Amino acid sequence: MREYTDKEYIELVEKTADPVLQKHMQTETKEILRVETPQDKTFIDLGAGHGRILLTLAKIARNVISIELNPDMLPELKRRTEQFDNAEMVVGDMTKLSEILKDKDVKNPVLLLLQNTLGTIEGEWKKVLSEMKKVARENYGEIIISFFRSEALSSWGVLKLYPSVSKMVGEPDLEKTDFEKGVFVSKTGYSSKWRSKEEIEEIKQFFQGELVNEIWTNEFCVLHIQYRRPE
Repeated sequence: MREYTDKEYIELVEKTADPVLQKHMQTETKEILRVETPQDKTFIDLGAGHGRILLTLAKIARNVISIELNPDMLPELKRRTEQFDNAEMVVGDMTKLSEILKDKDVKNPVLLLLQNTLGTIEGEWKKVLSEMKKVARENYGEIIISFFRSEALSSWGVLKLYPSVSKMVGEPDLEKTDFEKGVFVSKTGYSSKWRSKEEIEEIKQFFQGELVNEIWTNEFCVLHIQYRRPE
C-alpha cells in the first residue's frame, strides 16, 4: 500500500536526517554524474516520484523523461517538470516501458531505478527489469539501479530507517516482516523487498551488460551497467 503524499516524502525522505539514507542518495547522484557526455543522452527516471532527482538530471541531460504512476506524486512532479524545457512527465506503468517510449524522443538512454524502487513495486518486478534491459540493450544505453541490502534490514531498516519515516509508511510489523527473505511489512500494509548480495549478483548477471561501476556498503548497493555499440 502506497498511501503517502508527495509532501510527506519530501519532508521525511528528500530532507532526511538519516546519515545512511543521505549517503545513499548522494552516492546515486555521484554515479549519475559519472555518465559520460550526458548532454547527448536521454535520462529516463523510472518511478520518479515527486521528482527528487529531476533538477540534477535536467542540468546535465539532453532530455529527461520521468515516469510515475502514483497519483499522489504527480502534482509535485508536474510542477518540477514544468520548470525545464528538456523535461517531460509521463504517467505510466514501468512494466510497459518499451511501449511508453515508442513515440518518445530517446537518444542514448540512461535508465534509472533509484532508492530501492525495485523493492517497492507492487506487481511484476521481473518484467520491469526485462523492459529496462530491452530498452537499454536495443539503444546502446545504460542502467543505474540501486538496492537496499537485506543484510541491513534488521540493523538499519527496522531500527533506524523505518522509524524515521513511520509517519509515511506506518510502524514496523515485526510479526509479518521476514528478515530471512528481506521483506519489510508495516502495520499499515506497506511492504518493501530488500535484496541479499546473492540476489543482487543475480540481477547483475541478468542484465549481461558491461559493468561500469558498482558501489557496495553494508546497507545498500548501486550498479551501473552499459551496453556499448559494436566497434
